[in-house]
Amino acid sequence: MPRSTLPEYTVELTPDDRLQSAFRRGLALPKNFDASSAQADHTRTWDSVGHLQLVVAIEDEFGIRLEPADVVELKSYLDAEAILKRRGRWTDG
Repeated sequence: MPRSTLPEYTVELTPDDRLQSAFRRGLALPKNFDASSAQADHTRTWDSVGHLQLVVAIEDEFGIRLEPADVVELKSYLDAEAILKRRGRWTDG
């Protein structure tokens, strides 16, 4: 008896979803943490090692290599969003 095949569905993640995920992975944040509020000065896991892990997570998630100036600029979620917009990796809507 042939097995019925279910249709495959793909879920298109928004840039925000992807960046939230990168922040959670890079900074070892809880799954339900709203990363949009993350700031280097106020996020416990955002130390020098966390910063490098975050950079790698963003690069892997968006398929880019951040420039040294981007790495220095990155001090908050909003900074990451601005960097990705400048690099053409963030589209609204």
